[in-house]
Amino acid sequence: MRYSISVQEFREFYQSQYAIKNNEQNFSFTKDEIEMDILKMSVSEWKTSQIKVHLIETTSKEDIEFKGGIQGEFVVLHFVCNGETKIEKSKIYPSVINKNTNNFFCPVDDNVRHSLKEGQSNTYFKVIFPYAYINNKVEQYPEIFAPLSVMTENQCPVLQKGNLITTLEMKMVIEQITNVCDMGTLAPFYFETKVQELLALQLQQINKNNCSDCKNQSHYFEQLNEARNLIENDYKSPLTIAQIAKYVGMSETVLKTNFKRHFGTTIFGYLFDYRMNIAKQLLSDISISIAEIGYKTGYEHPSHFATAFKRRYGISPIEYRGRCA
Repeated sequence: MRYSISVQEFREFYQSQYAIKNNEQNFSFTKDEIEMDILKMSVSEWKTSQIKVHLIETTSKEDIEFKGGIQGEFVVLHFVCNGETKIEKSKIYPSVINKNTNNFFCPVDDNVRHSLKEGQSNTYFKVIFPYAYINNKVEQYPEIFAPLSVMTENQCPVLQKGNLITTLEMKMVIEQITNVCDMGTLAPFYFETKVQELLALQLQQINKNNCSDCKNQSHYFEQLNEARNLIENDYKSPLTIAQIAKYVGMSETVLKTNFKRHFGTTIFGYLFDYRMNIAKQLLSDISISIAEIGYKTGYEHPSHFATAFKRRYGISPIEYRGRCA
């Protein structure tokens, strides 16, 4: 479907069309294209009777801001894939959720605003759980879901004072969720399984952040995330560790040690996994040759790409493409 609305109508539209509207079906998927006077936006929505997932992509014709939150008894897992989300609440909460970070929202006030810059693409991935779903999980696993229980009971607008890092593993699960319709009749089961996996990865990171060692390293958060963004932005012609360290203002030793602690892999390991994940996505498009995919992922020679792919997944790119067909 395609909608044409003014900026002033945006909040009311999103509230009624996506946030509040219930779904009685077992599973459904819709994608809407929304045209405003200065903004284009698409909303892909996957939902069951209990869970909603939104992939929101925007491009603005000029610098604008949407002020005001949405109301309702639900918890939102908010991932910023590109762009940023600003919060105007208190100094104890993060002021910006930027690219490759995420947090939990409890929409109890109007202190959230999205800043959209002219010509910039912005992508947000949201998972919406009603309180009833969270409360059920609290009863089943009280210790695991204690942070979310405190959040909903005390009506805290944001769960974490510091943002969570969106790990490569989380990004892979998000990609799997957005491709869930490819699973055919298994889509409803696969959808709920992957959403729960994503939630588990976030809760796992919260537990890690609460340990004494991680608290001592929390002041490196922004620098490490900036280093990760540099790796992703320049994955075809990667910077050296020395260049990354200089750019983010850390020594090479401190960068390497804390990068592995936060992301669970080395800098080169992260680069390798990131390249291979992109390669998997591209291999599903049969119009792109395997040699071209190798080049797009930073490999000058197709044989080097094939060797790397097989080392990562145990099969050649040709075999993987055949399985996807």
